[in-house]
Parts: sequence; C-alpha cells; structure tokens
Amino acid sequence: MNILFTNAGRRTYLIKYAIDLIKDGYDLNIYVSDTSKYTASFWVDSSIRRIITPKVKGNEKEYIDALMEECIKNNIGIIIPLMDYEIPFLSKNINKFKSIGIKVIVSNYKLVTSLLNKEKTEKLCTKAGISYPKTWYSINKFNGNFPLIKKNIYGSGSVGLTVIRDKNQLENFKEGKEILQQFIDGQEYGMDILNDLNGNFLHCCVKKKILMRSGETDKAEIINNEKYVAYAKKISKSFCHVGNLDVDFIEEKNGNIYFIDFNPRFGGLYPFTHLSGCNYLKVLIDICLNRKFQLPAKPNEISGMKGITVYYFSKKLLKK
Repeated sequence: MNILFTNAGRRTYLIKYAIDLIKDGYDLNIYVSDTSKYTASFWVDSSIRRIITPKVKGNEKEYIDALMEECIKNNIGIIIPLMDYEIPFLSKNINKFKSIGIKVIVSNYKLVTSLLNKEKTEKLCTKAGISYPKTWYSINKFNGNFPLIKKNIYGSGSVGLTVIRDKNQLENFKEGKEILQQFIDGQEYGMDILNDLNGNFLHCCVKKKILMRSGETDKAEIINNEKYVAYAKKISKSFCHVGNLDVDFIEEKNGNIYFIDFNPRFGGLYPFTHLSGCNYLKVLIDICLNRKFQLPAKPNEISGMKGITVYYFSKKLLKK
C-alpha cells in the first residue's frame, strides 16, 4: 500500500511512526508532499518518496489537479492530510479521489469548514451542548469586560492570537476577519479523539499542557480521567468526524470546562498520544487494510518533552 502524507512540513514524527510500521512488517511505501524541497519531513529517511505540489492557498484547482495526477502516477492508496488550509479542498473532492481508489482520511466538507471557522464552530458547539467561550464578532456588541482574547476567524497554530487588556488595544480590530472571545483562566488541556472512517468513536487520549511554544504544546503529561473521556465521547458522537480530531480545552479552578479549538487532523499533541501506547496512525491504516486492531483500555501516564532534530540533504542526493 502506498500512503501519502500531504503538506507534512515539520511533522517528522508521523513519518517516523509510518516507517516504524514498515519495520514491524507492514507492506507500505511512504510518500510525502509539500511545496518545497526544503521540508524536514522529506528527509527523515532515504526510503521516502518526495512530491512537490503547488501551494494550496489561492490555488485550489491547481493543487487538487496536481495532487491527483501525482496520486495516479504513484498508485497512492491512502492520503493523510496534515495542514488546515488543504483539508476543506480535499474534503470537497473526496469522491473524486474515491472514484480512483484513493481513501482520503478527512471528515465531511460541512464539518471541516465549520471547525476551521470560529464563528461556525461556536454555532456547532451551541447546537451540540458543548461549552464554548462567549464570543463577539463586533466591538459594538462586546460587553466591555477585560481581559479578553482576540483571534482570527480562520486561525491556525495560534497565529494572530492576542490577549487584550484594555480598550486601546481594540483600535486595530478587524471586523469580519477577527473575533473577540471571553478570556478563560485555568489549566489548558488537549485531547486526541479517534473515530473510525464512519465517524464512530474508538478511543481518546487527554494531555495536560505544561509548556507551550510557538502555538504548539512543547511539554505535556497524559491524564486518565473519566470526566474527560465522557466529553470526548460526546464530541465524537456530535461531530461524527473521521480519523483524528485534535482538541484544546481549558478547565477553570471551579471545574467549568470550555472547548476552544477543534482541528480535524493529526496535531502537535499527537506524539504524546503515540508514546503513551496509543498508535492511532496504525489503527487508521489497519482499518484501510481491513486488518484487526487493538488499543489499550487506558493510555500510559507518561510525561513528554519535545526536542530539536535537524534534517538535511546533499546536492549529490538531489542529482540522483
């Protein structure tokens, strides 16, 4: 089976986990796509097949056409997308890929566009009875209580997130592009919620965030708590997402929980899930291959810290 990780960027750990499956006897060929040869995931291992595609943003048709051409040429069987911007386009074209025998691990178009748009996310959560911070889309409707959070409506990786402490900081607020949100003071958590390809709950793994760096969790520890598992099952049943859902939430000291982000893909917290004994990547591939799989009743309660690895290539290698 040929498997393609699209727009993999710095998600080198997922490529390593896929290579580990080959070492365990899986008959896989790993393909990785991105927009430049200067991509860390390209150089994790010499066995990786590299595909350079057009940028997604502003080039939907060109990107999909180029990707489909590469998939046909390389006999790709599974696509696992790793970047927010491409997910709606892949979801919109899921049947196009399916018609040529390619499984795209992505949720339906309505769901992914709702989860990537914070105004739609609020409506989705309200309908499902999932606690979400009070949100304003106009300064005129803001209740005047500081501090609060300013975010992009279409945000990714905490880009554009700012803590606003007084009205002077609201002068540059861009209505229609940004939102204002209730500031939640408490402990931050993340969870991975794994569903099968039909949107049925399989497993979850909850992490307590210890340190954030550049919008991603840098240090975390696994928490086993039935209260959080119940929330995960509720979200799974309400959203019926496909594959992994990367979720962020905050718990106040009084126990109130607010969910703040839902990313319909593998996210920066997944390495902690994986190292706790929950190999969600393997499960998804097993499902695609009609193989049996097993997940632990509970994740191992580990603490994890991210480090730095440098990948490189030589000009001689490129000439081969």
